[in-house]
Amino acid sequence: MLANYDVSLVAASFVVAVFAAYTALYFGARLTDTSGKARLAWLGFGALAMGTGVWTMHFVGMRASPMMSEMTYGAGLTAVSWLAALIASGIALHLIGRQTLSVTTLLLASVAMGAGIVTMHYLGMYAMNMSAAPVFNTLWLGISIVVALVASGAALAICRRVSQETGSKALVLQLVSALVMATAICGMHYTGMLGMTYPQGAVPAADNILGGEFLGLPLALVCTILLGFSVFITGLDISSRRRARQSAEQEKQWVESAAFTDSSTGLANRSALEQRVLERIAAEDGPDSFALIYLDIANYREMSVDQDAPALENTVRFIATQLASCLSDRTYLARYSSSSFIVLVDNHLSSEHSFMYKRLRNLDGLKTEGGVPVLWRAGQSVYPDTGHSSRRLIRAAMVVNSLDNVGSFDNLADDPNMIRTGS
Repeated sequence: MLANYDVSLVAASFVVAVFAAYTALYFGARLTDTSGKARLAWLGFGALAMGTGVWTMHFVGMRASPMMSEMTYGAGLTAVSWLAALIASGIALHLIGRQTLSVTTLLLASVAMGAGIVTMHYLGMYAMNMSAAPVFNTLWLGISIVVALVASGAALAICRRVSQETGSKALVLQLVSALVMATAICGMHYTGMLGMTYPQGAVPAADNILGGEFLGLPLALVCTILLGFSVFITGLDISSRRRARQSAEQEKQWVESAAFTDSSTGLANRSALEQRVLERIAAEDGPDSFALIYLDIANYREMSVDQDAPALENTVRFIATQLASCLSDRTYLARYSSSSFIVLVDNHLSSEHSFMYKRLRNLDGLKTEGGVPVLWRAGQSVYPDTGHSSRRLIRAAMVVNSLDNVGSFDNLADDPNMIRTGS
């Protein structure tokens, strides 16, 4: 057998190997988060892609090294060589796709994949049924086996890492893994060609029914089309998983929003307010002082008697809108209960809030859309003067009096209900 390789066919064999490894390792990475019939389907696709890719690469590579006589193959051993690659690929992907992966399991998967590549290669060479016995070079034979085992192990380890990543990083790792695996397949093949040769003048058996011409570029083309279809499937799967992640993220955001939003007014609810106060107190750069202003609708009970539930909800929504329009920047408005609201005011002594306090003191002039006056009671507390915990601050703010005191924080010290220190 001559060593004058056809560079175009060598390149074609490597491309086939990359395609096969890329699709197979993607399918293999999907095994970790699937079960049942879906897992069997991904495993089957992966084994088919890898096994067929390895098998095709071998025969394309064989055509890259022309013989003095026409290259032909026996159908039996050729089919067995394909099955060997298929089974070995399935075993390796099954092991690497387990939920938990130990070093022992990774080694077993590497041995299965490497052994499959080696077995497929030498069965494929025997399938020519040459007229003379093969000659083995122990050194190159050993090197070919080591290349297959080590590179397979590296590729499978990267494949496992792919299953733990998402987005562009996962695609990059998958491509790296495919290149490493393709190197294992091609490296084993071309070193294996040196490890097993036939004497000069040896010819294939006359009864071989598979021509080498078909098992070269035509087979590579057919295999590439099949692998291209597999890549298309992976693309659909990637898009589907991306949509599923986006849908899950949107649902998560909706749930979080529902948990911290008042459904009637769209304002933050009690839980959101308490969370915001805790965050302000626990600020890493040290909490600044802030105030809580509690605003309670004094005649809410009368409104609830005079109006049915939908009408009352519309009234509260209207009041909330009007209240929000009174606020200045650096404030946070929440509906605390059916009849009350709380405003968190950052830097509460700043002059930027003066007009807001004035508007809030004039809230008793507010009327509903039906012309009913809205009566208010108000309370307030200040961090850290009133207390150092969210519970203490909110409870202190709920000690109500008239609107006239809104924005006047000096009198908190004289109010026996206000606790200026402690937690």
